[in-house]
Order: sequence, then structure tokens, then C-alpha cells
Amino acid sequence: MKQEKEKKSSKVINDRVSKIENRFDKLTKDMKQFEETIVSAISRIKTDPVIVEKTVQDIPGTADLSKVKEPIVSPQTTAENKNEGGGKSEKMPIPPGWRKLVDEILGMDFGIDVVYPQSGSGFLFKIIVPEEKSNMSKDYREFYKVDVRTKAVSYNEGSDGIKRFCESVQTNLKRNQTN
Repeated sequence: MKQEKEKKSSKVINDRVSKIENRFDKLTKDMKQFEETIVSAISRIKTDPVIVEKTVQDIPGTADLSKVKEPIVSPQTTAENKNEGGGKSEKMPIPPGWRKLVDEILGMDFGIDVVYPQSGSGFLFKIIVPEEKSNMSKDYREFYKVDVRTKAVSYNEGSDGIKRFCESVQTNLKRNQTN
């Protein structure tokens, strides 16, 4: 009788061990498959980065801006811009008179961008300096890639503020780079 109990007990233990081994084998297989998926995804990210950009539209009668790039606004950013609140801004068309000022003072190969914040009493006026006319240092060029000069212009200053800013950029570009 004792032997029968031992046989039963041994059989129960063997069944349990077998079930545990089967679960362990399945878990090991699943973990290896998961690891392969993660490694594959990481290697794709490292070797095939996705760069999304669009070309700034050309304005008739002005500089060729086809070389100037701007990032595409992500859906998240667009959603943030729709929210009311300070610090958010929206893209708006650039008045032709401002483009003409930049063309006359700096040249037709300079790009411009205007950002109109939802609050405040002015706008950000950005001048994109062509690489061949830039006096930025090597370190600055390596870090930022593009020479963009930005100034906050109040609505009261308007075109006069833009003209003064263009003249100050022109004066600065005549100086040698400082490295």
C-alpha cells in the first residue's frame, strides 16, 4: 500500500514537473521572440532614421527659397496651437513689403519667417542667412546647422523695426567670424 501511494505521489510530481517544464519552454520561446522583435526595431531606428521636412513655398518675385527647410508641424503641435494660452503661436503669411525690405537691404537669397504669438504686442521676425554669407563660428554651425537671426518686433515698430533689424544684421555680417 505504501508503494502504491509512493507511485501515485511520484506520478503526480512527474505530471506537475512536466507541466512546469512545458510552461517554462513556452515562456522561454516567447521571450526569445520578444527579444528578436525589440532588437529588430532598435536596429531599424538606428539605421533608417525618418526625417520629415517640407520645402518653404517660393514667393513670386523674391529670392529662391527652395534650399530653406522647415519642419512639418506634427499633429500634437497643431493640437497645442489650437489651445488658448500664452506662448503658443501660429504661422501666418508674410506681408510682401517685409519681403521687399529684406531683398533690398540683405539680398534675395535671405529667407524670412514670421511667428505671431497669440498673446503679446508684437511678433518674432526671423532672417535665415545663406550659408555662404554667414559669419557663424564652426561650433555654432555644427550645433545649429542654420544661421537664423531672430528679433521680437512690436506692432508699433512695424516695417521700421524690420528695416532697422535688417540693417543691424547687414552690419553684423560684415564682421569676421569670432570662432
